[in-house]
Amino acid sequence: MQGYLIGALFFILAIAVFVYQNTDQVVVYFLTWTSPKISIALVVLISACTGALITFFIDSVRQFKIARKIKELTDQNKKLQKKLQKYEANQSGSLDNKKSSDEAAASKES
Repeated sequence: MQGYLIGALFFILAIAVFVYQNTDQVVVYFLTWTSPKISIALVVLISACTGALITFFIDSVRQFKIARKIKELTDQNKKLQKKLQKYEANQSGSLDNKKSSDEAAASKES
């Protein structure tokens, strides 16, 4: 997380330097659309913000899937722990019964 933050700060710094040094006016063409003359810095800022938003939305979907999977696995873990406790209780109960029957058999032999 710390590396990601440092990388983001360097990226923002690089964009700020680029914006400061490039104040020329340009026309942007996209398919059949043509923009009026705008600052190249504005084009870069809009592109960076759009990229950040797209990244955020894609990462949000991924985080949602991960959170759902964690919940499923947590629920499954709880069910398995309950089964294990029941199994252990049955095992200790059967061991106690076996021990009692062994003791009873030993006392009958004496």
